[in-house]
Amino acid sequence: MSLSRAVVVVIVVGMLATPALAQAPAPKVTITGLFDQVTSLGRNFYDGNYARTSDREWYARTRFRPDFAFQVGRTKAVLGLEIDLQYGQAAATDGGFPGNVTGASGHRVSANGGLDLNTDVGGVIEIKWIYTEFDLTGDGSLLPFVPVPTRARAGGQPFASLATYKAGAYATGDFAGVSGITTWAPDVKTNLAFVMVEDELAGGNRGGALARTTRGDDFALIFSPEITPLKGLDVKPLYSFFHAEGLTSGSARRGATNRRTVGGNVNVAAAVGGGNPNGATDHHESRHTVGFDARWRSGRWSFDPLVLYQLGTRENQCACPVPGGGFVTRKVEADASAWLVDLQGGVGLGRLLLEARAIYSTGNKARDNLSRSVRYFEVLDADTSYYTGWAHIVSKSVIDDWNVGAQNGGLVTNIGYDRYGRVQLGVKATYNFMPQLSLAGIASPTWTAEEVDTDTGTTGFTRTIVSDRSFVEGDSRYIGTETDLWLTWRFAPNVTFDLVGAYLFAGGALDTTELLNGVPQRRQAQDAYLVAARVRLSF
Repeated sequence: MSLSRAVVVVIVVGMLATPALAQAPAPKVTITGLFDQVTSLGRNFYDGNYARTSDREWYARTRFRPDFAFQVGRTKAVLGLEIDLQYGQAAATDGGFPGNVTGASGHRVSANGGLDLNTDVGGVIEIKWIYTEFDLTGDGSLLPFVPVPTRARAGGQPFASLATYKAGAYATGDFAGVSGITTWAPDVKTNLAFVMVEDELAGGNRGGALARTTRGDDFALIFSPEITPLKGLDVKPLYSFFHAEGLTSGSARRGATNRRTVGGNVNVAAAVGGGNPNGATDHHESRHTVGFDARWRSGRWSFDPLVLYQLGTRENQCACPVPGGGFVTRKVEADASAWLVDLQGGVGLGRLLLEARAIYSTGNKARDNLSRSVRYFEVLDADTSYYTGWAHIVSKSVIDDWNVGAQNGGLVTNIGYDRYGRVQLGVKATYNFMPQLSLAGIASPTWTAEEVDTDTGTTGFTRTIVSDRSFVEGDSRYIGTETDLWLTWRFAPNVTFDLVGAYLFAGGALDTTELLNGVPQRRQAQDAYLVAARVRLSF
């Protein structure tokens, strides 16, 4: 009898368990991504020095960008990879392992290597994203006792719209950390992210100054509610805090030249204590960014305003003048105060879309001491994406995104040109001949908020000291006017052909000065052009 009962119990339990097991979600793997084949030619913008016209090229390259999503129920893990290879060997080696870093072995910036004869290139896969996304709060979550639902991500992930809607305005690209999006109501969400910029491992701060390996504990917090007060209007307030110790990432702190900073630049080891290749971690920066981004859509009309204000302090080593002449080196504190205003609007007139964009960001005057005051706006990570789609030379080209004009003095990485800020007006007209075919025309005159001192040289990203007249007085605000024609043809399912031509009429603010036989000589900026084509397969 006992055995019979046991058999019955086992059968019943099995029958009850079977439906439960059948309800378990099946694992699912999906792959999305793209293949790009790009060729482009251009002149006079690759090194960022528009007064030197010998830089010209015509090259081609390929990109493979797959994202693998591994999902069970509502939880998924994403692995994003990227391979970038140029056609042909462009340097002494074909790149690849062990020099598998972008720009290695003299190859094109952003290239992992070159596809030379026999095309054998090793060790060239970049890891872009590697994160897990899961329910943090709400029903069936890690914290089910919290009633509001939160989707969380942990690992290497994209910023997406955690900070702003506009790309490159504050935080764009990728980061390592954690983030969560909480839905309080259908029209109210909050985004919260912790960004690990640089980490200090145990023991990294031990030993003498030259023996220390730490670059400090640098991080950022992003908090941005997302509110839809009425249909067609989305408002996104932003608060972000960035903290850095000693040296930090050049994406978060631009390396501006300054005569009154020890080391001559605000983001070198000497400027933050020296004595070690990474500076001293007791030199802190605390930066606060507040403001809002918004999107409004009503019929044929659109308007996207963004206003951000930045304040904070940065400790650095100043070579400060003293009464009676001479200088003394001491630790001082610079105060930050900067604005960014970006207004974009458009109207659809049948097949024609007309858009306009106006940008203003504050800057420092040529002779300002950056050890004492910072008036230029700094992003957390623009990922060279600011103003993308509105210009192809003064911004990163959408078609050939390896070409960013040696960062164009910071126009694509730090909003403003060098320390001088930015004033820009863009107008764009797009005509859709049919859903598969469109043509866009763009014009973008660009100035700086403060006059650029052209008694300086340039490395592309920063202006440099040439003589005792450098960083004394500004000369010109006009960077130039870029015009573009951009054709898009979706000639097959998931396949797009893009062709763009861009021409920059260079302005006086791009002039430079060089030492010739020890004598400063002014060099006038020359025009630049770019032609690029791309075939993209999306899957």
